[in-house]
This record gives sequence, structure tokens and C-alpha cells, in this order.
Amino acid sequence: MNSGFLKSVASLLQVDGEIQEREERFRALVQNSFDIITIHDNEGATIYESPAASRILGYPPGSLIGKAPFQAVHPGDVDRAREAFHTLATGSNRVFIELRYRRADGSWIWLEIVGNNLLEHPGVQGVVLTSRDVTERKHAEERAQYLANYDVLTGLPNRTLMYDRVSQAVAYAKRSRERIALLHVDVDRFKMINDSLGHEAGDEILKAAAERIKRCTGESDTVARVGGDEFTILMPDAGRLGDVTACATKILSEMSQPFPGEREDVFVTASIGVSLFPDDSRSADTLTKHADAAMHSAKTFGRNNYQFFTQALNEEVQQRMVLESGLRLALTRDEMRLVYQPKVDLVTREIIGAEALLRWHHPKHGLIPPARFIPVAEESGLVGQIGEWVLRDACRQIHHWQKMGLSPQIAVNVSARQFQQYDVAKLVSDVIGEAQISPESLEIELTESAVMHDAEASIITIEKLKQLGVRVSIDDFGTGYSSLSYLKRLPLDLLKIDQSFVRDISSDPNDAAIVRAIITLARNLGMKVIAEGVEDDAQLAFLNAYGCQYAQGFLFGQPMTAEELTWRIRPPEQGSAAG
Repeated sequence: MNSGFLKSVASLLQVDGEIQEREERFRALVQNSFDIITIHDNEGATIYESPAASRILGYPPGSLIGKAPFQAVHPGDVDRAREAFHTLATGSNRVFIELRYRRADGSWIWLEIVGNNLLEHPGVQGVVLTSRDVTERKHAEERAQYLANYDVLTGLPNRTLMYDRVSQAVAYAKRSRERIALLHVDVDRFKMINDSLGHEAGDEILKAAAERIKRCTGESDTVARVGGDEFTILMPDAGRLGDVTACATKILSEMSQPFPGEREDVFVTASIGVSLFPDDSRSADTLTKHADAAMHSAKTFGRNNYQFFTQALNEEVQQRMVLESGLRLALTRDEMRLVYQPKVDLVTREIIGAEALLRWHHPKHGLIPPARFIPVAEESGLVGQIGEWVLRDACRQIHHWQKMGLSPQIAVNVSARQFQQYDVAKLVSDVIGEAQISPESLEIELTESAVMHDAEASIITIEKLKQLGVRVSIDDFGTGYSSLSYLKRLPLDLLKIDQSFVRDISSDPNDAAIVRAIITLARNLGMKVIAEGVEDDAQLAFLNAYGCQYAQGFLFGQPMTAEELTWRIRPPEQGSAAG
């Protein structure tokens, strides 16, 4: 045999052995790789999966064969995955993508995928995807991102993230021409707390303070901890100045409530500075500085208050101070008056009573609406004195009516702060005795939020009022956050449906459903229902249809003087005799 031929055969056998050796080596590498290696046809169907696929994803071996990988890709990533594969399968040599993939147990892992187009490779003829589990790395990145943007102690955004959101809000407000507000809140004398109670106790107070501040803000607002004892609130939709002042007032009220301590309660206050876009500045930087400056101004005013940056708005704050001074003199100067809004029995259409409403006739500024001076009374601590005057004057008028043989049921509002800070039951008992009136002619109206502030204490107070013989109702029902477990324990006579639900009951299915539910709830709990703000016949027809017993509103009469109400409730023969 030709030696050259033998040499050729030997050479070929050597090459074939080397090829087999390389194939074996490649197969061993693939089989033992920590990464998932899959091969797909140009439509995406899996034609090969490495053993790592089963180990990492948890599916039985071979489960991926014949299936497209997109079925288990996270919905938020699937469009990117399809686009990347299409790019790869139609010409691109390589793509890189990170996405979330569902394991057999339903959990999600992050995969880092490198794709190679080997459709034309004679030994592969497919798209090769090499996938690596990078879940731990992604979680570490997310944790690092969180730490870079959030405060570890409170979980609130930190100064960096807040500044970014303020910048975005300013940019948007410039286009939309909307007003935004920035409130800078500082816990007064916090260093003293840390020094006396220790940093651990101080941290607990800061966490509680963060929760209280969040409760005072809206869904669109951002609350951040920007320093040791400093918080910032971004209100991106602050078109109404009243919303800003209401937020600041709520924060002051929340912060003034005792913080539970290890040995005893801790009392703190807060100082708040407010700056507005575009009133004070059109720059995020300057807006932030102005809020801080206004906060320091609040501290100079004695702490436990809020101040606006601009002179114009500070003047408005000063006007509130003037209003408070005038309010302190209003009772001694006989500037307060009560008016009465009739309550009607919807079955008989007769006036069965009225709600006593407070009016302030200022000698210089004329009639000042309650919405303007009642919050000032709450903040200044005058609400107890004013509330007592209202109760006494209403009971004096009830006595006058009873001497005439009339017996309207008169409702008197008790504010949240008055109910929480004063012995209302004792005051009512004293006033009833002094006025010598029948207790059943008096109704005490309490707001839902006031009652639920301390439900257990409220139950005790209401039971005392009921023992006196007076009626008790919940005003503005549906606007607070009642616990039904407490509501069924409250010895109430009436639930008063807030006018915000009554206003659109004939056109808004949601309001209609709420009103029906309140009426049904009251009936099942043995209570009567009164709807306020009834202004047209359509509302009246709806309330009648679903069994509401009483109503009040402009349809039956606007608030009127005691004399005018007397003529409305006097029997016809008495009215004729008087004429």
C-alpha cells in the first residue's frame, strides 16, 4: 500500500480525533457551565437547553424545548425581549439585555443575557443565548439606589431625592403655570431631647414625627427627611392657599400631641417655613432656601407656628394675628350672634328643630364667616371659650321658646378640640341646669374625626351626655374614618350625612350609593338620619325614596334669626293672634 496514502489516512484520523476531543471539551464546558445556554430557531422556539436551565430555573429537564422564552419573561420586560430577539434573528451579530424571568416556583429572577446570531453557522444553525443569574447583583444595586435616595431611619425620601422632585415640580409648574408649595418643618429643641433622653429615644420620636407629618399631607405630596430633625414637604398642586395653611396647621396640631416615651410622654413642637412657586422664586434652589429662611422666621416668632416667606403672605399671617386679637374681644363686645337653620321632618314636612350656627359681626370688617375665624379659634385655644358661649346662648334661647310653649330641638356643634380637651359632659350638665330647659330639646353635634380621635374616651363622654337626656349626633358622617366596631358601641341618636355626598346624589351613582349605605347602616344600628345641604326637589325625592327621616338645607330655609325661626315654628293660631 502506498505510504503516502497511509500517511493521509493517519492525518485524517488525527484531525477527526482532535475534532471529537474539541467537541467533547465543548460539550463538557456547556454541560457544566453555571450559565444557562439555550439555542433557538429564528422564530424563538428552544431547540437546546443546557443542564443549568433546570438547576437555575427549577423546571424539569427539557421543559423549555419547543417553547419560546418570552412566555416566562416578566410582563414589564417582554416587549424589550421580543425586540432584542427580533434584532438578533434578523441580522445583528450580538445583543445584550437584562430582564426578569419567572422560575418554576413563581418567583422572579434577574437574568443577564448575551445573544449571538449563529443561524448561518453549520454546526449550530440557531440563535444562542447565554443567560446568567444576576439577581443578587440587581438587589444590591437596588439597595444602593435606595440608600442613595431614601432615609434609612424613616423610610422617607432624603435631601437628594427631594431636591430632584422639587426641580421636576418647578419645571412642570413653569409649563402648566401652577403654584407649588414647599414647607420646611423643624422639630423645636430636638437637641435637648437627644441630650436628655438619648439618641435611641430621639430616633423613635423622629420616626413617629415622620408618620404624623405624612398623615397631614395629600397623596400627591412628597414628605422627605432632609436633616437630623428637619423635614420638607412638597405640595405640587397648591393652587389654594388655604390648603397650604391647613396642612401647616395640621402638622402643628399633630406634633403638639404627646409622644409616648419609655418612662413618660414627651412633648415637642415644630416650626414651619413656607415658600411658594412662582410667588417667591422660579428656582428650585432659591425656593428651598426661602422655605428654610421662613422656618427660621417661625422660630423667632416663638416656635410652634408657621411663617410664609413673602412679605405679602406674611402680612396675611399678621392679619390672622389681628383676627385672633379681635376674636379675644368679640365676646366681651357682644359681637357674636347665633342664627338657626331649620331641620325638617321629611314625612310631615314640619320644622322639628334647627342647628345653631355662629356668626361674627365685626364692627370694622363686617360679617366674618366661620370658616375664617373658627380655625383661628382652634389654633389660639379660644375655641373652648367660644364654644361655651354658643352652648349657653342656645340654651337661653331654648328656655325662651319653652316658655312660649314651643319645643324645637336645637343642635349645637362641639368642635374637635373642645370635645377632646374639655369636660363637655359637665359643661352641658351645668348649662342645662342654669338655663332650666328640658334636656331632650338639646342635641350635641360631634364631628366624626373628633369622636374617632380617641374612641374609648368618646364612648364614655357620649354615655354621660345620654345620661343627662340630651341627644347626640355625628356631624359630617362619611368624611372621616369611622371604625364600625366602635360605631356600634356609640350610643348615638343621629347620623348626619355630609352635604358633599348629598350635593350630587341625583346625578352621581357613587354618592347615591354612599347615601343609601349610610341610611341603611343607621337604620340597622337604631339611629335616625339627617341629610344636610338639601337644595332641590331631586335630592329631596331621593332621600324620601330611601327612608331618610330628616333634612336641612336651603330648600327648607337659610340660616335665620331666632325671631324668624319663632314665626316658622309657631302654630298658626299663635301666629294669627300675634299678628
